[in-house]
Amino acid sequence: MSQLSVSEAVAETGLSAHTLRYYEKEMLLFEVPRDSGGRRFYTRELLAAIKFISALRATGMSIQGIKDYIDLYRRGEHTAQQRMGLLQSHEELVQNQLKKTRASLEMIRRKIALYQTQLDAAASATQQGH
Repeated sequence: MSQLSVSEAVAETGLSAHTLRYYEKEMLLFEVPRDSGGRRFYTRELLAAIKFISALRATGMSIQGIKDYIDLYRRGEHTAQQRMGLLQSHEELVQNQLKKTRASLEMIRRKIALYQTQLDAAASATQQGH
């Protein structure tokens, strides 16, 4: 079993040590083991859980929503249908947000193209004036 220090876990996940401690404090992670000196270390299994939690957070799931999911997970396999339903609901929200983001991005791109056209025209006029 590979063990990573806090700094190695920070490097691998892109999260701060503060965020890792926060996830632990909020009971989003199963008990984080400590070495004989009391220092936390992270297993590959914990890193996978951290990355999944981060993906849920990055897509807008609340801490409470993640807690609900984890609570179901901890109850066992008989909650698989509920967990899937929770994730499907979240997926739908993420898909809707992606549609809005794509539409906004397209508006931004059109505005950039307008400015580029204006700047190109101004540069062309300046060159013809010389």
